[in-house]
Amino acid sequence: MSTSTRIYQLYGADFKRNPHPTYAAMRKEHPVIRQPGLFETFHIWFVTRYADVHAVLADNETFVLDARMAFDPSDPRLDMLVDSRPVMQLVNNNLLNKDGEDHRRLRSLVQSAFTPRMVAQLRPAIQAIADELLDQIVDDGQADLIEAFAFPLPIIVILEMLGIPHNDRNQLRIWSDAFVTPDPSPGAEQQFLQAMTDFTDYLRDLFARRRAEPRNDLVTALLQAEEEGRRLSEQELFSMVVLLIVAGHETTVGLIGNTVLTLLLHPDQLEAVRCDPSLTPTAIEEILRYEGPVERTITRFVTKDVTLADQRLGRGDLVIAVVGSANRDSAQFPDADRFDIARNPQRHLGFGQGVHYCLGAPLARLEGEIAINTLLRRLPGLRLAADVQRLEWRTQPLFCGLVALPVAWDVAR
Repeated sequence: MSTSTRIYQLYGADFKRNPHPTYAAMRKEHPVIRQPGLFETFHIWFVTRYADVHAVLADNETFVLDARMAFDPSDPRLDMLVDSRPVMQLVNNNLLNKDGEDHRRLRSLVQSAFTPRMVAQLRPAIQAIADELLDQIVDDGQADLIEAFAFPLPIIVILEMLGIPHNDRNQLRIWSDAFVTPDPSPGAEQQFLQAMTDFTDYLRDLFARRRAEPRNDLVTALLQAEEEGRRLSEQELFSMVVLLIVAGHETTVGLIGNTVLTLLLHPDQLEAVRCDPSLTPTAIEEILRYEGPVERTITRFVTKDVTLADQRLGRGDLVIAVVGSANRDSAQFPDADRFDIARNPQRHLGFGQGVHYCLGAPLARLEGEIAINTLLRRLPGLRLAADVQRLEWRTQPLFCGLVALPVAWDVAR
């Protein structure tokens, strides 16, 4: 077994601007390496090669999401890994943190709404939302595409599915950002807990209104499942809705923004998609590989000793699979650093692998396709309106996405 004391810089604005050289070095020199976590409370095994990342994601018995399955109940580390504060139990008790039967049960409650057949029925509604958003800016000739389009499109879609007024989307964005963005600064913990309390208070009021006046939406369906005794606890109910709101838009914002930026930086391929919209689905798949919105998985926990790339991982160890690195592994993808919308076959890990494969993948794909085709059809001469080197990338470790994307286009006078 080889060991290393090298520390790779895996956080911060400079790293997020271009993480790929660092990941290339890790794949070559230390494909499975133990590094400090964001706040250095725990050391974490980072896994960067495609084959190893695939192995971790596919083995849901050795690499689990519920820390309690990897630690003895008396282990003091559990208190640091499982947040027992009541408000956090309300927002964290979701299927992303569950394994085995609990995960299957929770997933079964919502998966029917996200099948390709059901999602396809949303096409007219998503198209109408996309056009309405562009109606508001098309005559301006310039905009921040994240703020004006990439953010509102998916969050309006998921809020309509849930039956939540989309006029509340900006407040929900604030709560969502707080939920996914750790902040170690003084006083931040209290602000975070207050934000989560406000979030759950909002949902509690929403649930009361839906119980009094049921509707044909996902929130009503989840409430009825709870009342029918399908083993959906109060904590699970709150957590499920939080997860659907957060996951229902976070990654798609990045998918749209990353696709537009990458196409603008590859004008020949942008023109190919503009001339032939049927190429858009394959372009989306290549973006999911080349610059996907999910950079890393959430932390998994090792339930038994296991060897991975000559490294010995022990029970209770923490593991993060870096899908953004795996998807640039030349052992799996020839010429992996080249963006090619015609790349085929496409076995990227942008939506994960195994039992935790992204539930919302069909919806994200459809939203991405409609978004790109509508932008290219309605905004002629679409181009960057800022120096690409000055674009700011989100520093949240899990995601790869832009803070803002200034663009301009030609306006008929």
